[in-house]
Amino acid sequence: MIEEQKNKATFMDELIPSEFYLSQNYPNPFNDKTAIKYCLSERTKVKLTLFNSKREKVKELFSKVQKEGTYEIILDNQNLPAGVYYYELRVFYPESSSQQLFEETKKMILLK
Repeated sequence: MIEEQKNKATFMDELIPSEFYLSQNYPNPFNDKTAIKYCLSERTKVKLTLFNSKREKVKELFSKVQKEGTYEIILDNQNLPAGVYYYELRVFYPESSSQQLFEETKKMILLK
């Protein structure tokens, strides 16, 4: 689960990225908490989703319109079993959830 006080993506930097980008979570593998960072080159609707190793949706971590910049979400593992997970970033035009601009998926490992 996402920690309650971290239920929002934290804005990290005033610099405007030149492209959309999803970073590898850090640390990976992890056993307590991990950070997921992503960059937006323009104002867009963002969806960040967590999947298990079978690619079944576990939880939508974040869904919101955000301005351009760099963001970070802290994922806390308290209710997740150990294993392989995938997190997927999808970026859309703010007015439409059908016109996708970017999509990327990364793998992470939770150890207990």
